[in-house]
Amino acid sequence: MTQPPPSNLAEILRPAAFAPNLSEPIFVLGSVRSGTSAIGQALTRGAGIPGHDEGHVTTLLQVLLSAVDRVVTNYPSAGGSYLIQSLDAAGLKLHVRNYFAAFFAQHCPSGRWADKSPDDFEGAPAIRAAPLLLEMFPNARFIYCQRRGIENVLSRVSKFPQVPFWYHCRSWATTVSAWHETRARLGERWIEVRQERMALEPANVAAELARFLGLDEPQGAGLQQSLSVDRPEQSRPAGEARELTMEEAGWDPGLQGVFVQECAGAMQLAGYTLEGVARGADVIRLFCASAESAASTTLRGISQDRHRATNRNDFTLGPPPPGSVAELAYHDLNVRTRRHFRTDVAVIGDPTLSVEFAIEVRDGTGKSLGQAAVRASGGAPAVPFSLDLPEGDNGIVSVVIQTRVMGGSFGPESVAEWRSPGFCH
Repeated sequence: MTQPPPSNLAEILRPAAFAPNLSEPIFVLGSVRSGTSAIGQALTRGAGIPGHDEGHVTTLLQVLLSAVDRVVTNYPSAGGSYLIQSLDAAGLKLHVRNYFAAFFAQHCPSGRWADKSPDDFEGAPAIRAAPLLLEMFPNARFIYCQRRGIENVLSRVSKFPQVPFWYHCRSWATTVSAWHETRARLGERWIEVRQERMALEPANVAAELARFLGLDEPQGAGLQQSLSVDRPEQSRPAGEARELTMEEAGWDPGLQGVFVQECAGAMQLAGYTLEGVARGADVIRLFCASAESAASTTLRGISQDRHRATNRNDFTLGPPPPGSVAELAYHDLNVRTRRHFRTDVAVIGDPTLSVEFAIEVRDGTGKSLGQAAVRASGGAPAVPFSLDLPEGDNGIVSVVIQTRVMGGSFGPESVAEWRSPGFCH
């Protein structure tokens, strides 16, 4: 039996819009592999703002709305011979918008919350959704993460090798152009964070974000801690971050041509050059020696399995067998005026195990600029360790760090750990 149409047909076809949601979401936008994970983690784990690892609900919202426009406008409006010409696209889109408004109201807390939705979809839908999101959430703020095209595509290819090279290039360029077309519609409710600054100036970036978001002091401190410790990976000490050329990226002429065709305009739009420039860091980290950093480090007195990274900024250096020294030397490190060496050291092992941690810094002639040592015991809390170099510009130096067993029970599972060692102003 055929059911009669509902009496409120007009209301169903053109519903009333949901009232704006007065919560205060923070939307983290940008291309994949551009620092969105570091920012998202800093907000949720560092500043303690509720949020998921990734969202992508806003991506789907924009994809659905764009699909309505694309299909409806694909047909001529004159003549009335197609049923779809009678469809109220605005009413349908309002249904979609209302559904997502209800979804957010149900699944996201009142007050402040964070949503990280990096773009890797055709057309950069998460970014293009931003103006509508600001209508739905008038108190929203947007953080856009930007990374230079060559480095971004390199990282994309490494992370997603099954995806065609041309798509990585086009996706990055589309994200850049979408942001530049969209941001003017967001008023003063957006901030741009460049990945190279986040890697080299984490404290400055954290302070800018804290001011933009109006974070309290503990939240700001947590944000800075997260960006400083869980910063983007680096495989060698970085005092000057050198932007790569296409040749340095290892691309053959064919791939270079694809990159230029797809990304040259977006590179210029974002303020980058194909040649690259050097950028100074406010902190120089000492990292685990690796195949990538072999030219700048020398490891002696210990096997490679006793020297490994434990996370992005910490690494083990033994301890070596009793009576020997494990040594890691960093060559041609441009510390300039960063004269304060800071780290924490710790020993994992039997409580009787005592390990000496030592550092010496030498100038270009081999003259010592300073040295220091400290001891730590197995199972004890980490010990702060520091060294201050002479005032002024110390230029290019060599840094030698060592561990030595001073006594106690040495076992195969014993670990001597350097935690976030580095030079700062």
